[in-house]
Amino acid sequence: MNLLSPEPRSRASARCAFTLVELLVVIAILAVLVGLLMPTLGRSKSSGFNAACVNNLRQLGIATRLYADDNRERLPSAEILPTMPVNPAKPLPRICDILANYAARSVSGSSHVSGGATVFKCPNDRAGRFAAEGSSYEWNASLNGHRIDETRTDTAFLLLEKGNLSGGVTNFVVVLSPDTVPMLLDYENFHPRPPKSGKNVVFMDGHVAALPKE
Repeated sequence: MNLLSPEPRSRASARCAFTLVELLVVIAILAVLVGLLMPTLGRSKSSGFNAACVNNLRQLGIATRLYADDNRERLPSAEILPTMPVNPAKPLPRICDILANYAARSVSGSSHVSGGATVFKCPNDRAGRFAAEGSSYEWNASLNGHRIDETRTDTAFLLLEKGNLSGGVTNFVVVLSPDTVPMLLDYENFHPRPPKSGKNVVFMDGHVAALPKE
């Protein structure tokens, strides 16, 4: 009769089990690996948010052109900051309300308004601009009512002789190229990328890029 004593079985179990020290070593290694991966994952997430924002602005550029097509090539008139209208007695509409139907069409090819609603929300908008203003993107109100392919400053006056009012003046306008004139851009620096501003912008010609450093 072969009787096994409890002692050998206990030793076999001990050999198969982790010791507390080994367990702590494994946890420490995992913590180091997570620490190494976190910056990479953070950069990937930030890059994804930026790509989504760029796509939103591209769709809004299309929506704005669709609006202009229906309105004799004129751009909409909207407030820069709807919660603080320039003239509280006669506030202009929000850009998100003006372009809602057009944004839906640019996204899905339909006229369903809700389909384009999220186009106005930057995924990195932690300032609550979308909730407060209806859009994460600021409308360039200096374009209100202008033609979509042509924008110019108001008439200005220039002294022919600097400092001499009697020397005469001349008036002029500055015509700006559509590829350098912003239509909509991030309200805030939602996408920090030093030394640039961290804002994306869609220009009048429809292309989207980071806002150039001032």
